[in-house]
Amino acid sequence: MDVNAFSEPSASDFRHRWDVFLSFRGEDTRHTFTYDLYKSLEKQGVRVFFDDEGLRGGDEIRPGLFEAIEDSAASIAIISPNYASSHWCLEELSKISEYRRLLLPVFYRVNPSDVRLQRGPFEEHFRNHENTYKDKVMCWRKAMEKAGAIVGWPFDKRCESDAGAKARLIESLVKRVLTELANTPVGLTSYTVGLDACLETLMSLLDVRSNGIRVLGLYGMGGVGKTTLAKALCNKIVGHFDCLSFISKVRENSAKDADLVSLQNKLICDLSSGKSPVYSVVAIKEVLHDKRVLVVLDDVDNVSKLEALIGRREWFSEGSRIIITTRDSEVLHEHLVTAFYEVRELDSSDALKLFSYHAMRREKPIDEFFSLSKEMVSLIGGLPLALEVFGSHLVDKRRKEEWEDALQRLKRICPRHLQDVLKISFDGLDAEEKRIFLDISCLLVKMEMKREDAIDVLKGCGFRAEIAVRVLITRSLIKITEDNTLWMHDQVKDMGRQIDLDANPLYPNSRSRLWDRDEIMTVLKNEKGTECIEGIVLDFKMGPFIKDESGDRISWENFKRSPNFTSLLTYLEERHKCPQTKAEREREVTLYTKSFESMSSLRLLQINYTRLVGRYKYMPAQLKFLQWKGCPLKSLPSDFCPRELAVLDLSESKIERVWCRYSNQVAEKLMVMNLRGCHNLVATPDFSGHQKLEKLDLEHCHSLIKIHESIGNLSTLLHLNLSSCWNLVEFPAEVSGLKNLENLILSGCSKLKRLPVDIGDMRSLKELHVDNTAIQELPESIFHLTQLKKLKLNGCRFLTKLPNCIGKLSSLKELSLNHSAVEEVPESVGNFLNLEKLSLTDCKSVTSIPDSVGTLISLSELLLNGCAIHKLPDSIGSLLYLKHLLVGNCRCLSNLPDSIEGLASMVELQLDKTSIKNLPDQIGALKMLRKLEMSNCKDLISLPKSLGNLLALTTLNIHNANISELPASIGMLENLVSLGLTKCTQLHELPASIGNLKSLESLMMAETAVTELPESFGMLSSLKRLEMGKDPPQELARNRIPEEIVTATAQEEPNPVRLPTSFSNLCSLQELDARAWKLRGRIPNDFEKLSSLQNLNLGHNDFFSLPSSLRGLSLLKELLLPDCKELTSLPPLPSSLVKVNVANCTALDTVSDLSNLESLWELNLTNCDKVVDIPGLEGLKSLRRLIMTGCRTCSSAVRKRLSKVLSPLYLCTQAIVVSRLRCCSFYYPPSFYK
Repeated sequence: MDVNAFSEPSASDFRHRWDVFLSFRGEDTRHTFTYDLYKSLEKQGVRVFFDDEGLRGGDEIRPGLFEAIEDSAASIAIISPNYASSHWCLEELSKISEYRRLLLPVFYRVNPSDVRLQRGPFEEHFRNHENTYKDKVMCWRKAMEKAGAIVGWPFDKRCESDAGAKARLIESLVKRVLTELANTPVGLTSYTVGLDACLETLMSLLDVRSNGIRVLGLYGMGGVGKTTLAKALCNKIVGHFDCLSFISKVRENSAKDADLVSLQNKLICDLSSGKSPVYSVVAIKEVLHDKRVLVVLDDVDNVSKLEALIGRREWFSEGSRIIITTRDSEVLHEHLVTAFYEVRELDSSDALKLFSYHAMRREKPIDEFFSLSKEMVSLIGGLPLALEVFGSHLVDKRRKEEWEDALQRLKRICPRHLQDVLKISFDGLDAEEKRIFLDISCLLVKMEMKREDAIDVLKGCGFRAEIAVRVLITRSLIKITEDNTLWMHDQVKDMGRQIDLDANPLYPNSRSRLWDRDEIMTVLKNEKGTECIEGIVLDFKMGPFIKDESGDRISWENFKRSPNFTSLLTYLEERHKCPQTKAEREREVTLYTKSFESMSSLRLLQINYTRLVGRYKYMPAQLKFLQWKGCPLKSLPSDFCPRELAVLDLSESKIERVWCRYSNQVAEKLMVMNLRGCHNLVATPDFSGHQKLEKLDLEHCHSLIKIHESIGNLSTLLHLNLSSCWNLVEFPAEVSGLKNLENLILSGCSKLKRLPVDIGDMRSLKELHVDNTAIQELPESIFHLTQLKKLKLNGCRFLTKLPNCIGKLSSLKELSLNHSAVEEVPESVGNFLNLEKLSLTDCKSVTSIPDSVGTLISLSELLLNGCAIHKLPDSIGSLLYLKHLLVGNCRCLSNLPDSIEGLASMVELQLDKTSIKNLPDQIGALKMLRKLEMSNCKDLISLPKSLGNLLALTTLNIHNANISELPASIGMLENLVSLGLTKCTQLHELPASIGNLKSLESLMMAETAVTELPESFGMLSSLKRLEMGKDPPQELARNRIPEEIVTATAQEEPNPVRLPTSFSNLCSLQELDARAWKLRGRIPNDFEKLSSLQNLNLGHNDFFSLPSSLRGLSLLKELLLPDCKELTSLPPLPSSLVKVNVANCTALDTVSDLSNLESLWELNLTNCDKVVDIPGLEGLKSLRRLIMTGCRTCSSAVRKRLSKVLSPLYLCTQAIVVSRLRCCSFYYPPSFYK
């Protein structure tokens, strides 16, 4: 189940040190529920603060406990019968409330109402506290009351006796935690220290609330924590910006020109709000100039890349911020960077915390190891990477003697360089783990392999890959990114490569692994290969020669460590390698098989986008992995005999057949065959000789018509992907041999009409994807697939019926039928006791949902958008764990069943574009509901009073409905963040209680009939965005009405509309749209109290003056006043303005001095034909767009001012766009046309 919270953390909150703080009474739950919950959270990678009363002592809680609460994203309180007997627990709960942390309560053998009212077992506990803690009891009671009002997770007798029920409760709680954590904009490492003071300084340097464009440069040595600091800073300030683009590893990901282009594309996409932009440097300039953006460029190594990505500072809009991290401070030129910050090593206190966390998984070393830890930290220093890696090296060492040995090792080497510390961790690996580490650092990381692909390669080499990779992760030597890619810190990678280089720094052919293209080509061209070489990575996809920059770094480190003539010469050779000519590069892609003849130990070979010429019998017999993307051959030659080959990757190649049809040589040990994107492939090989094959990927093999029937006998096959094989007509009929197949992907095989009759023999199948195929029915034998967890039939336009036996798929967790022709859902779906997601989006033939859906006890998502259903079954109220119910665009649905009150876990209810007339009173029982969408429900005329009981609600959208009023109870929604009422044309007023919406940030009420705001409106202290504009009067329509009628109507108009006096209390308001609100006379002079205002639209109103206090709005960027016909003058304006629009203000005759508007980008004076002069025009240095169409009375003074603007604009290659200016002549500078 879910809960409402003390406070909903916003996406702009920075990543906390801990994900979850556990508050519990140790003697009640420590060894039972709490420990199981802790292990489940930890298993999912959740950082849990689990003190187990270690920071509690005497009568006071140590400060560290409060810091942990404050530095946790959420808290779980396990409220047990003796919870309130502990003043520590009550103090924790009070602090959780005080810090407004998300609270997820578990009611362990207690009644929530007893918690709320402090009855039952809690009554006596509080009575006892009255004497000792009299000053605190009131706060504790309030915290208990809040916690008890939340519908949390009840741990009752059933959970005690039924292990399954207990496991489901824990699983549900863990899922909620993971959902909350998913909101973090940029993920940080598992544990960070020493950031707070740095962040405070950096926040001051960036000053996100001010205007101007600020560029912050973070510099420091590798491994010092620049990226971590940049991420933490980004998470803390991202909420102040319109868009974010975080470009990671610029140096590593831009070694080639094409790579740099892809980074430019990412930047444009990130900042284009989901649009499809045109990719170019000009496009970057376009997306930067019109919105407040935050750009982070991580690990930049030269100025040219900076210029390619962000151009010049003046390209950015006012208020934008750019953060750059680099190892080389020379990259940070003063003409671009406005503030510099050197990231230094950690102090001894923070260094000890970081070391302890990685060595012992706790913040402070235990007493027995405290002095050893301090001594180690003093030797290692304050470099976070070294502390993490060496600490992780000790994580599985529990004996003091082992730590003493490690300390002696440190003392012996006296580490002066980071590499010395890192190598100790490497030395602690066993022989096989060392080989795997070197394979990854020298070869696989460069190939950007996914974890599972790397494990396949390493398994193919005969290694215990799964275990070894886990060890390397535990030792912090490798990491797995969010997209499951292998990642290694540059310093760790360089350490591995240095170990390989040490074998023979001058002669590459005597080393075991080659990754530098120049060295590889030297060895191959000179046919100098030896039996020492085990791995080669060579990829020509990106074209021109680019050297591996790790060579520079490694040779420089070697020179610093051992400064002598040889190391200096090696460094200079690396540093000054000459680029190749075009002819040399073209010749380079041709390799000769003879070059590999001597490499008898070669296991791993990547030769992407090359031509291989010669007799293939010379290729090494011990080859385990071959990746040859872009292979130009039609088939592999008959003399190629890769008997030991385990992984073959020929993806994106021109291959038509894998093996030559005359070849009798096959790779008998082949485990993985990847032919993805081989568009010319017409036939698969005979699989009879591949009896160890586990994975076969044929995605996007568009010419493939059929699969060789021998595939049905591959008993070892686990994964088969045939996605988007458009011309595949049939799947082999006999598949009884596929006993171990777990994943069968047939999505996009648009000509495939049937599945094998005996598909039920695939007893191990877990996922079956048949989306967008031409199948007309599912075979009856499908009910044998008792292990199937995911069945996807989306877009099956000829599938009209599901077999009733489908209900026997007892393990099914997800069933998707979106956009299919299915006409009914069989009654047997009620047997899916493990089903979590049922999706029928746009199944336009489905008119009803069976009553049996109420038995789906595990269902959390029911997606019925766009179906033709007329009603929901009453049994739906039995779905206790349902979180998302989406019935939007079900136009025939006119009501909800009263049983909806049973949906205790409901988080999201979407009713857009339905025929709902009203909501049942029972809607108020959905205590967990956070999002209620009812836009375009044109039959909706009223809302129930019980709406106010939805205390967890954060989003309520009722756009374009026919409601005439909001219930007064809406004021009870203290957690409501967004309220949408746009185009509710029958809504004439807002209830006074709306002022109680303390969390409301966005109120969209444009084009309603509301003409007056209640006095309580000023109490909306969190309101940031207010859109209440009306449709402006249609001038053409008015012109058709006789003048006397217009005059009479004007005389009959009611008193002028005024804003409530409390309106100026909206100190958080950033955007205000009050166009056409019939505001007359003067705007109140206390407008300056709206100190956060950034965008102000008062167009189409009838006031004649603006307050002088307007100048005090120091954050205002846009002032829009078009068609204010009575406005006669513009007062002094705030210097922060970027855009001013007074178009069609026909009475305007006076403009104040604009010279202070240094950031002004656009000034629109269209049809302001009474304006004679524009004082200060010549001082508008940022002006790029001046529109003065119809300004017929402009004086010669304006012409003089314009000439002063145009000249400097020409010099700095900018231009003003002036529309049909009649009062003076000008020319565009040549740069404008570029």
